[in-house]
Amino acid sequence: MKLSTPVPVLKLSSPIDYNSKVVLLGSCFTENIGSKLSYYGFDTSINPFGIIFNSTSLRVLINRAVHHIPFTREDIEGDYSYLAHSDLNNKDQNVLLDQLNTALKKLETDLKQASHLFITLGTAWVYRHIEKDIIVANCHKQPQQLFIKELLDTETINMDLTSIQEWVNKVNPEINITYTLSPVRHIKDGFIENTRSKSRLHDAIQTQVDLNNATYFPAYEITMDELRDYRFYARDMVHLNEIGVDFIWSRFRESGLNNNTLTQQKAVEKYRKLSQHRATNTEAHQLQIEQMRAKVNSIYPEIKL
Repeated sequence: MKLSTPVPVLKLSSPIDYNSKVVLLGSCFTENIGSKLSYYGFDTSINPFGIIFNSTSLRVLINRAVHHIPFTREDIEGDYSYLAHSDLNNKDQNVLLDQLNTALKKLETDLKQASHLFITLGTAWVYRHIEKDIIVANCHKQPQQLFIKELLDTETINMDLTSIQEWVNKVNPEINITYTLSPVRHIKDGFIENTRSKSRLHDAIQTQVDLNNATYFPAYEITMDELRDYRFYARDMVHLNEIGVDFIWSRFRESGLNNNTLTQQKAVEKYRKLSQHRATNTEAHQLQIEQMRAKVNSIYPEIKL
């Protein structure tokens, strides 16, 4: 008896191995998969500008990175920038500006060197700053009356993704681009509104897959069909809990990771578990951790610990 409806997952044409450089951009689901890749020692860069939910904000940042458009004082408001996540906020505007331009340079370098780029879209609902007439990446808890809420149409999302792909391919023709649709529901927008948003994102992503030699990992479908039970969700009943994330990761490994990395993954996992273990003899335990780290680095120098 089958108690779930398994979603078929295709193997990436160029699976990730320990010689790969992986860049992950987009919604918070990006960070879940990215943190797993980092945990297992893969060369990974995750959201230099913090979590970005919509395609237009991603397009703006990638445009600035690829075309060398630095941040200036005009791009910041007090201790934040509407173009970045609050992770980069700083009360010192000089520090903030430096952090933004450092992130911009990192994004440019990462895209040029990457073998794989994963883009996760979270929502088509966006907020436009009325006075500045820009779509913001983050409202930074500013008064609601400063913004107009809009729903991006499929054509706009497609234009965003097409521009991103063209710019990235220009600086890195060999990069492999994979899209995912975040399974996290934005129910604060409303249940029906969330479905409208996800459907537009999905349609635009599939257009890119059909026309631009991109691929798609069905995280959304796996969550909706294989993880229907709320035991896979956090207390907010919206985000996946650790079990749910681990399940998605297991399916991602089937699709995205080269089978020749299994031995290295086991070695890294053994090291991680040892380093996270609470020992009574901390000095001896620390020595054991350092010895295992040295051993892993010696046998597998390509692993990022």
